Amino acid sequence: MDRFERFNVHITGISTDDISDLKDVVKENELSYPVLSDSDFEVSEAYDVPIHQDDELYEDHGKHNDPAYFLVNEKGQIMHLHKLTGPMGRPSAEELIKTIKYVQKQAK
Repeated sequence: MDRFERFNVHITGISTDDISDLKDVVKENELSYPVLSDSDFEVSEAYDVPIHQDDELYEDHGKHNDPAYFLVNEKGQIMHLHKLTGPMGRPSAEELIKTIKYVQKQAK
């Protein structure tokens, strides 16, 4: 987390897991940032994040959405949005920091 704080970035996770499972994930992974539950897929739908049904690709996961991340400024404006179209390929912390630096530079 310290890597992001120096850029004045605050992380919030949103998961489609139900709240009881999500509490276990947060504890097991020692997550130090808030993680919200979107078990009804309302956020995923609002931002057109791809959702896979139980009988579709990756059926071993049940209904779930693909990963996505958003950079939102202090005014609530989305400065960057990236939707992944598969379960792999999530950006590393270093890749996210490059994107953050770029977005912050362009916003000045």
